[in-house]
Amino acid sequence: MKMMKKSRLSALSRWTLMLLLLSGLPPLPDGVPTAEAAARTRPRVGLVLGGGGARGLSHVGVLKVLEELRVPIDCIAGTSMGSIIGGLYASGMTPEKMDETLSKIDWPQVFTDGPPRADLPFRTKQEQRVLLTNKGVGIKDGKVQLPLGLLQGQNLSLMLEELTLPAADVRDFDDLKVPYRAVATDLATGKAVVLDSGELSRAMRASMSIPSALVPVEMDGKLLADGGMADNVPVDVARNLCKPDVIIAVDVGAPLVPTEDLTSVLSITEQLTGFLTVRNTEVQLATLGPRDILIRPDLKDISSIDFEKFAAAVTVGYAAAKAQLAPLSRLSLTPAAFEAFLAARPDLPEKNHPVIDFIRIENETRLSDQVIEQQIGLKPGDHLDPEQLNRDLNVIYGMGDFQEVGYSLVRENGKTGLVVETRKKYIGDNNLNFGLFLGANLKGDSMFNISAAYTMSQINSLGAEWRTFLQLGNDSAFLTDFYQPLDADQQYFIDPYLSYKQYNLTLESDSQELITGFRVREVQLGVDAGRNLGHWGRVVMGLYYNGGNNGRRLGIPSPYEGDFNNSGFSLRLEADTLDSTNFPTKGYMGTVRLRGATTLLGADSDYQTLLVEGHKPWTWGKSTLIPRLYLGGTLSGDPGPEDLFLLGGFLNLSGYQLGDITGQNVAFGELIYMYRLDNASSAFAIPLYAGGSLEVGTVWESLDRIEADAIIPAGSLFLGADTPLGPAYLGAGLSKDSQASLYLMLGKFF
Repeated sequence: MKMMKKSRLSALSRWTLMLLLLSGLPPLPDGVPTAEAAARTRPRVGLVLGGGGARGLSHVGVLKVLEELRVPIDCIAGTSMGSIIGGLYASGMTPEKMDETLSKIDWPQVFTDGPPRADLPFRTKQEQRVLLTNKGVGIKDGKVQLPLGLLQGQNLSLMLEELTLPAADVRDFDDLKVPYRAVATDLATGKAVVLDSGELSRAMRASMSIPSALVPVEMDGKLLADGGMADNVPVDVARNLCKPDVIIAVDVGAPLVPTEDLTSVLSITEQLTGFLTVRNTEVQLATLGPRDILIRPDLKDISSIDFEKFAAAVTVGYAAAKAQLAPLSRLSLTPAAFEAFLAARPDLPEKNHPVIDFIRIENETRLSDQVIEQQIGLKPGDHLDPEQLNRDLNVIYGMGDFQEVGYSLVRENGKTGLVVETRKKYIGDNNLNFGLFLGANLKGDSMFNISAAYTMSQINSLGAEWRTFLQLGNDSAFLTDFYQPLDADQQYFIDPYLSYKQYNLTLESDSQELITGFRVREVQLGVDAGRNLGHWGRVVMGLYYNGGNNGRRLGIPSPYEGDFNNSGFSLRLEADTLDSTNFPTKGYMGTVRLRGATTLLGADSDYQTLLVEGHKPWTWGKSTLIPRLYLGGTLSGDPGPEDLFLLGGFLNLSGYQLGDITGQNVAFGELIYMYRLDNASSAFAIPLYAGGSLEVGTVWESLDRIEADAIIPAGSLFLGADTPLGPAYLGAGLSKDSQASLYLMLGKFF
């Protein structure tokens, strides 16, 4: 259709010119040129945008100058970030629109996987508190399978899909407004792969698959990674694409660092990677001729990960292009000629908000298509809302072990369809996590626990999960449970479980003197059934058998020694919208739990306990204040020591060891202050905090026996980091009577 239109225009131009010549009139003035006339009289221009991570954002500034000077671009070749900026320009996005759009992007969120924690399924949030590390290794075909990168690139892919929606129907990159090529590297051969067709967003994503940081992209049986390793400034690709008379090459690669700056394993690793990039760049730039133009923005203060410096990078790119004003001006067209050039580009209909006629699920996982479709708010007949769709797809991603959850738009039989694509995880559906706890006080007591959790996910079409947890050390534990959703929208569930625990428990007098120390051995078999309340909370009811033995290891004989049976019921209301399990800055967490032993189920006696706890962070700037409240009481009966409330441990009367203080009733409150030490806006920063706490708490046997002098003040100071392996802490705590502890932990926070 487009070719016919161009042919008609071409014929019309020829006839117009012939008539003018025959009539003796002069030809069209320069102010009214045709696109074909301009193309015959001007040099063809190829634009090459090199890779360099965040440094490549300076390409936006270069494009601003080219458009201000009315420089026509006949083809674009790009690598890594150059492929993204080049692809956006080729799909019709103006430099001004790029500046506006990219400046609003939350780059730290882009370079994470999945939705914000508040949008995760509640089961996943609970697992984050049980599984001590954020990431694990896969178990596939009986073998340990390590991830191919720190990030799957889920949010990056969704961002690129949204930005390229105007070109959603284009599969041949020659049909874009500007013919375009992206360059990636074949990991099997190390050779450059020139991407000329397919989904534009996926080609961009493949070209920017930074080794070790982002998982490579599988295309046509090849694993593709960042093109910078093979052809970082692809001059050769642009020459082959449109046979340009002039090449404008923009090199934003980082130079090799001098010897004095090679001070760490990380810097040496970056240097080794840089060898490949610098060498292939030099080869390409050596092919530039006297008519070609090389632009090298002065990006010495901007590294490849400084995405938060977007505005500065654009400014530097703009200045670098302005420095080449003279040679660039020679390529400039008149305003009318430039308008004719732009008008002759292929039309790409606006696709940002098309009406969706049908939805199709292309699913590689065990999870049923119905479960996936239930999470998508968009229905046939609705206008596409890219932002909402991205949130919905991220929720799906957070439900299970997906490599990627994305989408594409298709035209079939005159109708527009949304195709949702899920790819199964490369490392397999089974995951192995590890954790570590170390603690010591100044009296010579120490605590050590090491743990592992093995999770089998997506066992059936509704997304069942079987988790087994093992801990060895001072506190030994074994837990296995089978979580089974009961409906496609994941509202109702059943969760049978079996657990075994061994731990130390201390009973003290009102003067906090040791009476008896137990080694508790406890078996619990039960089943929970509940309803998820969206993603913010759930209601759970449960029945359980709970039996074991209290073996005395210290102190005087106790009536609590020997076997026990506390079988009964539980009822819980749980809420959790925190943005982080370990270092929250917004949201809230709360629990109300009623637990009761009953002789009807075989318990030794009847009793009921009630627990209420919660905390809510408040953040301003880099500072966060977290008030926390923990209240528990015995409503009736006389619970055994294994069902008493516990205090002690880091941020739980710091200074005491875990479980040092026990009672039938408990009251505890604290204020935690955290200050973020790193650059919070940096895309690849590991959050680092310094903080402290003020704490107060007590336990008592009955309300009429509580005394003011029984209240225990405490406090702590700590350094914390939210590492890729989980939260890590180095801290010290001090409580009443000079109780002091040092803490080195990798694992849980509250």
